[in-house]
Amino acid sequence: MTKVLIVVDKFKGSLTAREVASIIATQFKKQIPDIITCELPLADGGDGTLDAVSHFGHQTFQIESIDPLGRAIQVPVLRIGDRVLCEMAKSTGLWSLAYEDRNPRHTSSYGFGVVIDKVAKMGFKNILLGIGGSATNDVGTGMLGALGYRFIDKEGNFIAAHSNDSLPFGFMTGSCLERIETIDPSGVPDYLKGLNIEVACDVNNPLTGIYGASHVYGPQKGASPKDVEFLERGVVHFATVCNNFFEKDFTELPGAGAAGGMGFALAAFLNAQLLSGWRVLFDFLDVDNQIEDAALIITGEGRVDGQSLSGKLLDGVLDVANRHGKRVWVICGDNLLTNRELEIAGIEKLYSISQLQPSKAKAIANAKHYLEIISTEAATFFYSTPSN
Repeated sequence: MTKVLIVVDKFKGSLTAREVASIIATQFKKQIPDIITCELPLADGGDGTLDAVSHFGHQTFQIESIDPLGRAIQVPVLRIGDRVLCEMAKSTGLWSLAYEDRNPRHTSSYGFGVVIDKVAKMGFKNILLGIGGSATNDVGTGMLGALGYRFIDKEGNFIAAHSNDSLPFGFMTGSCLERIETIDPSGVPDYLKGLNIEVACDVNNPLTGIYGASHVYGPQKGASPKDVEFLERGVVHFATVCNNFFEKDFTELPGAGAAGGMGFALAAFLNAQLLSGWRVLFDFLDVDNQIEDAALIITGEGRVDGQSLSGKLLDGVLDVANRHGKRVWVICGDNLLTNRELEIAGIEKLYSISQLQPSKAKAIANAKHYLEIISTEAATFFYSTPSN
């Protein structure tokens, strides 16, 4: 019997990865009853990673933390054997803020640090972090503040980002970076030392420059052009302070610019390994062997564009499938790649909702309906192909 492997990410704003995989599988089974479909809803380390893998039967528990503005929030973490998966977006994600509250000059990754601290305090030494989808551009200083690091200005004073007594000390934001002159690690507790931290990154950007955290992702988080320049100055300044402190330059490390510089902070301060998000999950779930065993691989996400081929889940699927000589079809919400780019990437066929419904608002509102239609079309074509 023919096996079709469905390895998909979420359609952001409309369908979870699990829903996408289920809809595609259902339509294929309706058209081809004797086909074997294997559903692998996944992610690439960004927002949705924890939800995508939680169905594999591991224990989820809740941790009390705060969101990017300091408001109380319950954050789920996932236990996987002797490891714990923590997703940054669950505590400091852009999704948690109203549109008018999105400004990375004033948001903090402190809540993510609270989660890491509590997990470590429970005795877990092996921690997997997914760091995409954040609302912050503080180079992880908020996270570090929650872990006991203190930052000092040129007058020798501890820096506080606010005058609000309801916010914890160490609640650092993007607006604080240019004031930092010295780093004080004396408040870091012993249980945070010797952690084995792996970081699933969904991007490969460096920390600074036109391809860095501020310029590429700042606008997506609510930063104006003026804000971007302000944030970049702070990021460059803080990176210089850190490079002098550690006597090592982490700014060009692939993934250093992920999540507003969180990748940089985790590598420099916590000796974390920055890994490709899709590669981490592929290894954990033995996806390579499943791809090798399938006749057709179906992958996709909400929007397919240049970033999809630069470290995202789609890029990982293509990398493994092409090595095994497997056919790859893409089912997505919208496609911004040219036919030539699709051919070079090794994508045999692509089906997108935007081909049926060019209105983004209508496509999102009726994503399930349109996904059913294009999945049925794909299944019909697959059934009619002589080689299958």
